[in-house]
Amino acid sequence: DGSAPYPPPMTSPSQELHQAFKNGSLLDWYDDQRRRLPWREDPRPWRVLVSELMLQQTQVRTVLPRFEPFMDQFPSPAAMAAAGEAAVLSAWAGLGYYRRARALFAIAETLVRDFGGQVPGDAETLQGLAGVGAYTAGAVASIAFNQVVGLVDGNVERVLARLLGERGPLRNAAGQRRLWRWAHELVDDTRPGDHNQALMELGARVCRPVAPRCEACPLRGPCLGQEHWRLIPNLPKRPEVVPVLEEDRFLLFDRAGRMAWRRRPEQGLYAKMADLPDQWVADSPAEPLGEALVERRLTHRLLRLKGRAFRLEALPVGLESGSVDDFLGAGPPRAVALLVEELIQSFETG
Repeated sequence: DGSAPYPPPMTSPSQELHQAFKNGSLLDWYDDQRRRLPWREDPRPWRVLVSELMLQQTQVRTVLPRFEPFMDQFPSPAAMAAAGEAAVLSAWAGLGYYRRARALFAIAETLVRDFGGQVPGDAETLQGLAGVGAYTAGAVASIAFNQVVGLVDGNVERVLARLLGERGPLRNAAGQRRLWRWAHELVDDTRPGDHNQALMELGARVCRPVAPRCEACPLRGPCLGQEHWRLIPNLPKRPEVVPVLEEDRFLLFDRAGRMAWRRRPEQGLYAKMADLPDQWVADSPAEPLGEALVERRLTHRLLRLKGRAFRLEALPVGLESGSVDDFLGAGPPRAVALLVEELIQSFETG
């Protein structure tokens, strides 16, 4: 905002900043202000690992009502491996980014095969598991095993960049190296898991992207970025225009009320998940029932699904079939589940 002289960025955390972490103010704030989340209250390794996979690119409020039922269904890596990937995808339905569910199932199989069904406690070993990067490995190792390692996610990135007045690019290799070096240097060696969660909580609730609550921050004293928060962190701008992926779907019923669905290919978007047919050629009289349109924003594109529902004398051969509840229970992508609901509503109310 340019209202005050811009301080030079730090090349490493200052003594004042080190002292602010060591005096316990951040952990005191966390003990008093933290959200009581189920994976925090019971941080056994498998629970922490599952929660971290669930929380990737998904908000806490979306995960909260789903976490304990998911853990009841898959209380251990062995239980998940025995249940099979299809059961995991079905239980994951609605959480999005299904690659994470497949990675979690692959992790469960690896843990059963190579680790006696136990989650390893070393960050380096954890990072060798499918879908586990440096952040997830650091989170599990520090939270579940008290290993003294730092971590960087979007919230920690923002907190550290502002604390150190870092105005350079952060999403390139050099920027990421700086952030990780600072995270490891500042981590508390007695409560590393709580320290890491405190930084994430601080970023989520105080050091927010817009309208940060600097007056409530336990690290306000040594922070170099509080007067310049609009400029920090220096992140690439998201494109305003995203490509649109337009696809057709057909909801086909027979006279008994059973519907037909397919399995998606083993590679690509929503691999191997239940889905409606995207092509259909009528070979007998078909009664139109309704139409609907659903749009869903993916990471780098907009998915636009146009659906049409028909009633047939007999369902096409080569497809799975069952009730609507059977289909929804098979774990279709959230956009497809919404489309089915919209289509049914269109002809039930129309």
